[in-house]
Amino acid sequence: MTKMENRMFNRNFSQLIVTFAFFYSAIVCHFKALELLKSEEILLAIFLWFCALTSFLGAIRFQIAKFVKKIKEKRIK
Repeated sequence: MTKMENRMFNRNFSQLIVTFAFFYSAIVCHFKALELLKSEEILLAIFLWFCALTSFLGAIRFQIAKFVKKIKEKRIK
C-alpha cells in the first residue's frame, strides 16, 4: 500500500467512525428525550430532540453535500 492509499484508507475509516458516532448520539438523544417526556420535562426533551436532529444531519452530511452540489449544478445549466 502506497502512502497515498494509506492516507485515503485512514481518512475514510475516520469518517466512518465519526458518522457512526453521530448516529449513536442521535439515537441516545432521542431515547433520553422520550424518557424525559414521560417524566414531563418537556423543554429538556425538546432540546434533546433538537440535538438528535443535528446529530442525524451530521451523520448524513455527505449525502446532504451531494444533494446540494446537484442542485447547484442544475441551477448553473
